Amino acid sequence: MFEVKKHYIDFSRRIEKTKENIKVTIIQEPYPEQTIGKKAGEGIYIGRIDVDEDREQLRNHVRGMIARIRPSADMGILSEHPGNKLSMDLFQEQADRQQQIIIARMGHFRHEPSDETTNTVAVFMPDNDPVLVNQISFSEEDLIYNDKGKLYRGKEVHVFTTPLGNMGILSCHDYTNVDILKSIVENEIEILIVSCFNPATRLCIQYALADIHRFSCFVIVSNIANYGGSGVFAPFRYNGPRRASISMGGAVAYTQGETSAFLEVDLPIAELRNLRVREKHNSELLDNTLPWTPIQPSEEYLSADKPDYKEKLEAPDYLVPINLEELGYLPNDNEGELSIGIAQLKCMNEEDYINNFYCISCSPNISGFTEEIKTHLEFLSKKLDSTGQKLDFLVFPEVFLPLGMEADLKEFARKFNTIIIGGVEYDAQPETLVNPAMAHGSNRCFVYIPSPNDEVKRFQYNKMTRSQYDARIPAISEEMPGNFVMDKGSQLIRFSNGSQWSFGVLICYDYSHFDIIHKINRDDYNNMPLDILFIVAKNPDSQLYQRCCIADSHRYYQYIVMSNVAQFGGSGIYGPVKTPGLRQTIMSAGVGTEGIFMGKVDVANLQNARKAEYIDAESRFQHKPGIFQMINNEPEV
Repeated sequence: MFEVKKHYIDFSRRIEKTKENIKVTIIQEPYPEQTIGKKAGEGIYIGRIDVDEDREQLRNHVRGMIARIRPSADMGILSEHPGNKLSMDLFQEQADRQQQIIIARMGHFRHEPSDETTNTVAVFMPDNDPVLVNQISFSEEDLIYNDKGKLYRGKEVHVFTTPLGNMGILSCHDYTNVDILKSIVENEIEILIVSCFNPATRLCIQYALADIHRFSCFVIVSNIANYGGSGVFAPFRYNGPRRASISMGGAVAYTQGETSAFLEVDLPIAELRNLRVREKHNSELLDNTLPWTPIQPSEEYLSADKPDYKEKLEAPDYLVPINLEELGYLPNDNEGELSIGIAQLKCMNEEDYINNFYCISCSPNISGFTEEIKTHLEFLSKKLDSTGQKLDFLVFPEVFLPLGMEADLKEFARKFNTIIIGGVEYDAQPETLVNPAMAHGSNRCFVYIPSPNDEVKRFQYNKMTRSQYDARIPAISEEMPGNFVMDKGSQLIRFSNGSQWSFGVLICYDYSHFDIIHKINRDDYNNMPLDILFIVAKNPDSQLYQRCCIADSHRYYQYIVMSNVAQFGGSGIYGPVKTPGLRQTIMSAGVGTEGIFMGKVDVANLQNARKAEYIDAESRFQHKPGIFQMINNEPEV
């Protein structure tokens, strides 16, 4: 489909190990309205190929932008403007003279001698020829030009090793393509730069906030002023007097709305590298003396060695397909819609977990907790009985259900033909342990599938990664951490109801791992993504996970359902749909809110949108991400 091209660039402006910051200048300029063709926000790119204005006037405009980049800057990033493609010599002169990296979006760019046009970002490195990053994945507007033979796809993904750090550079719609993103972040990227001409600014910001967590890198977004949304995002939050607190954790600076903006940002590269070193050596990340609080990354960045989950994902049997039809499951008559119940209930206290090796049934408080869950189930049962409403799925949080409730869950599944998904407690430990740290336990999720013969079959998926909240015990001593052995899983499960719909399940921290999400959805680029991905969580950073849900629901064009405990909130249903209010949110429950909430997902029309050549403006679904060009059309690039 495409290949990764690596560039090794050296120049005299070196970053010493003692240098704390890379100075980045971001210039967000207006794109002339008359050449967009319609009002900003509609995403119509008519007129971007041909430049009819006075060439010298456009070059003078670029000179003015370049003049704003101070000599002290290490990197300048400029939004698309018609003058950019006429001023490549000016950009290269600036890069050579000031020993700076200059990144400028060219837009629709004609190549010589082929006379082919691509959607292009140009990267100017000191004392090197410019590198042209040509967009591979097309928006619907780009596809119109492509169909007419006026616009061609790029063939390469570009990564750069430079004195400023390891950088990946993406052109606009490529950022929506999970296959392209996977190929670029596998190269130890420290800075991911996304150059856009895109009205979907809020979605780009959600992407960036999800990616700083998953990839433990800086993300820089550049867009035109007509749309806004340029910004710099970092994998940590700042505390104290050094920088003001920002509610959007990870945002160093960003713009909103139609704004001409000039941002000069110190990119704290030393802090990022210090964070990565501490992670690799398992140092304590929650150090109050640090000027920042890290956003916990995936296991990939927590070990100097290859994480074991990666080896398991490489095994030939890592993915277990389950055909519900073969099990005898008969879906409810739902006319293309599925009804989903999400339990956001209070879990037991931390002491009940930590003091009992996460076997909450071993706590003296288990009786009252179990009765509370049964009360909620009884209330839901009465509601379904009285209304005749169907419930296709019921999902509970992570490490939540006592094992002694299995009979109740199976009875509910049997009675209402409901698939139940829930995180369960760990097994009880032997009565005597030589050392508490020698205990063993699995963080797992049970999936109950009903069938017409009153049989309810149970499937089990074990969490593949270990978070900071898993398998804890009180600290035995200063030398011995308060943890016990966690037996990790080795397989993912995909459930399918023939060709009608499919779903999968991930447990909390597994969802922090981009390669796990990609594997359960794509299986080495072979599978259509799941229609629904369920996340069972017990996670205090619910806002971060909500951002991931919003980003992934568009990137994989699927519904994502998260069940978190009531103490942390954030449970909800997210999808690639246009919704009033909170973006892409079908249902959301706040912190402290308790109950079993119900919502519906329109699977039939989701699949129709996936197959459609173009998404109509009146559709309730968003424009499709890049992955579906590859699935539906399989372009030869």
